Amino acid sequence: MGRLENKVALITGAGNGMGRAAAILFASEGAKVVAADWDHASAIETVSVIESSGGEGLAVKVDVSNATQVEAMISATDDEFGALHVMYNNAGIFPSDDGGPTDTPEPTWDRVMEVNLKGVWLGCKYGIPLMLRSGGGSIVNVASFVALMGAATSQIAYTASKGGVLSMTR
Repeated sequence: MGRLENKVALITGAGNGMGRAAAILFASEGAKVVAADWDHASAIETVSVIESSGGEGLAVKVDVSNATQVEAMISATDDEFGALHVMYNNAGIFPSDDGGPTDTPEPTWDRVMEVNLKGVWLGCKYGIPLMLRSGGGSIVNVASFVALMGAATSQIAYTASKGGVLSMTR
């Protein structure tokens, strides 16, 4: 029996990278996994990997910056598995035009904040009530070392957004 047996884990940004790795790991520990990503095909691929190893999963398309979509993601989790024990807020972006304060376009700044910071808040806002109804659980908000040390190259929006995630989590 794994550490997450009979638990439900929802992972945003589960279509690739750290999110996919977390989804596969949590499933290997017995969790039923909701793989959420803006790229539905990638989320489906993650669930296929989970199911090929005998796990259970659900792929959900979501823009984490959209409250209606995040609320629907939580509802889909409840409808499919009836609970939520782990909320893993991982979705994030780092656009190539995110540079210094004078050269980062305002729309880039806004979109990074919407996805990286607001998306974490919305995941908590709508996930916590289901988690409480499920008897409690754990929230993991993925930040970055840049929140503490700054980036090696100028990424003002990304760095500020991850600093916000760190502060919000504390």
